[in-house]
Amino acid sequence: MNPNDIAGHHRSRLALIYVRQSSPHQVLHHRESQHRQRSFQQRAADLGWPAERISVIDEDLGQSATKRYQDRTGFQNMVAEAALGHLGIILSLELSRLSRSNQDWYHLLDICAVTRTLLADEEGLYDPRAYNDRLLLGLKGTMSEAEIHIMKQRLVEAMHSKAKRGEFCFRLPPGYEWDEAGRMVKTPDEQVRSAIELMFARFEQWGTIHRVQSAMSEDGLQVPIVSGPRQRLRWGRPDYAHLRRILTHPIYAGAYCYGRRQVEQFLDADQRPAKKMRDQPRQQWHVLIRDHHEAYVSWERFERIQRQIQSNRKSPSGPGAPREGCALLQGLILCGQCGRRMKVLYNNRSAHIRYCCVRPQSGLPLCQDFGGRLLERGVEAQVLEALQPVGMEAMMEAAADHARACEAERAHWQQRVERARYEVDLARRQYEAVDPANRLVGRELERRFENALQGLEAIESKTKAQIETMDRPLTEEEQQTLKSYAEQLPRLWHAPTTPAQERKRIVRCLIETVVVNAPKDAAKIQAEVHWIGGQATTIEVLRGRKGVNRYVADPELVELIRQMAAEFSDAQMARILNRKGLRTAKGLVFTAYRVSNLRHSYGIESGTAGQRQSQDICTADEAARLLGVHRSTVTRWVEVGLLRGSQMTSGAPWRVRVTEEDRRRLSVADSADGWRPLKGAAQMLGVSQQTVLQRIKAGELQAVRVHVRRRSAWRILVPEKTQDQTPLLLFERSNS
Repeated sequence: MNPNDIAGHHRSRLALIYVRQSSPHQVLHHRESQHRQRSFQQRAADLGWPAERISVIDEDLGQSATKRYQDRTGFQNMVAEAALGHLGIILSLELSRLSRSNQDWYHLLDICAVTRTLLADEEGLYDPRAYNDRLLLGLKGTMSEAEIHIMKQRLVEAMHSKAKRGEFCFRLPPGYEWDEAGRMVKTPDEQVRSAIELMFARFEQWGTIHRVQSAMSEDGLQVPIVSGPRQRLRWGRPDYAHLRRILTHPIYAGAYCYGRRQVEQFLDADQRPAKKMRDQPRQQWHVLIRDHHEAYVSWERFERIQRQIQSNRKSPSGPGAPREGCALLQGLILCGQCGRRMKVLYNNRSAHIRYCCVRPQSGLPLCQDFGGRLLERGVEAQVLEALQPVGMEAMMEAAADHARACEAERAHWQQRVERARYEVDLARRQYEAVDPANRLVGRELERRFENALQGLEAIESKTKAQIETMDRPLTEEEQQTLKSYAEQLPRLWHAPTTPAQERKRIVRCLIETVVVNAPKDAAKIQAEVHWIGGQATTIEVLRGRKGVNRYVADPELVELIRQMAAEFSDAQMARILNRKGLRTAKGLVFTAYRVSNLRHSYGIESGTAGQRQSQDICTADEAARLLGVHRSTVTRWVEVGLLRGSQMTSGAPWRVRVTEEDRRRLSVADSADGWRPLKGAAQMLGVSQQTVLQRIKAGELQAVRVHVRRRSAWRILVPEKTQDQTPLLLFERSNS
């Protein structure tokens, strides 16, 4: 288009100069480009526009032309002014500065053609309504878009080529930095290195990122964070996202990786194009070079951590993280009919659990469900059997790991104190170096010095409190006690202080899945346990009957209460049962109320307390009063057979039979002619004293008590055929 073809209606409207540079770096350091673009004000004046109708738009400085026009306010304003017919001409050093997207470029051309707005650059003047000019403008737009694509492709290929050699430098996470030779090395800051190692150790201890975050927050530990273009280091509270980025980054395993995260485009909630960085599967990474630099953890250890993190995700393919519930096999049981992972159902009123197939969630009929307590006991027995040979070794290794973790945490706190002291020393040197007369600077440095001193005091007191609460190293005696506990693995397993999550973690170290078949009409549950390593075992357990739960009293206990109920009250029965060490089905001690409830549950009627079947039957205390001896003497006489008595069960009161003959025989008499002491009777009979007592107990011999030298003693009637034998010294047995 010839400048002479510019009409008066063009000059009656505004002349707009569009100024843009692609990045903030160009805006700051390439000032000549801005000067050349702004010089187009003179070009507009040469084309006949007065100065008052010449305007400059520079709002898009630092913005790339590849962005959508909605993200560039300067371009939006220019299009709006053109659509309203306010512009006569748009000038730019290069028309590619207007847009490098054909969509936005042709949209602008269409508006300019309708409103008769001209376009101009360094090479010429164009009218979008003219076919030749529009063709040339179209070529310029296409070339502009192709040019940016080619430049971007060259840059990307150059980065990929350098990354394949492990030489491309990118922003590094905490714990690493680039040295002067372009090599990736560990940071020289000891506190940062120990904090990274502590995070990996804590994950291996707790097994989930959430628990690591919670434990570190409770202990007041901080994590290193780098931010900003200059990668400035700061310390902050641990959060889940930051911990996950560190624990899943292969750079800490000594691997150089590139292309681990890539930009993906999608439509947001308002159906507008958006971009987001997403983690890619390992097979889609551009570069992965193992053993590239010094590592914090070995590759095998890193792979184990990644598998644990992946299994913690709640998904059909993974068991999920161990939770606080009491279900031991949570996330491990697979339905033997459909192959789906079975979920856990809890009864809020009790600890009863059920495993249920998730097939109904897909709108399909239920495959199977069953109570899990009996199956868990069977699997638990196999796990304890597998752990028994390595129990002591695992216990000592766990103690050593705990000691190392405490030492690492202690070092972390000491390093925080050391860093705080350095900051105090730095603030002091800055304060001392300032001119005392320059109070404008001195006041600020003095405030910083005081803040550093206060921070040091706070961190020292906190460190002292934390170190005092840490576990000290085990003594030799405590190690021996720990070894004795290792030999009692089942006791530790069932201890109330052992968390359910720890039991589940141990089970998951041994078992991969448990495939269960539990048809409703079957009396047994069949389970196939798949162990880590490929082996499999089969378990069969009885299926719980409807209405039968785990809190069922032992049949022998019920029968014992049925026998005692005829003679003892509920309170007496409770004392007897507790004396025997018996407990309720829930592990509680017996009380009169609990005994009464159990009787009513099984339809056992209560008799009259103290009711006797015979007048000769009495308690041990009553027998002692009748015979004038101590209660323990009556008990001993019953044991040796001098009295007839019995106990319904151990711990129950004695029931002693005391007849008139027993009262006469066991009352102290003045003499007993023809009766022999125990030792003499044994020698006369040619048997042992124990045999004599057994015969007395069986009723084959008679025995009485007599006075001998102001003491009571036993005399035994020996049959006539042995009376001519010479008696020996009397065996005296004093009355207790």
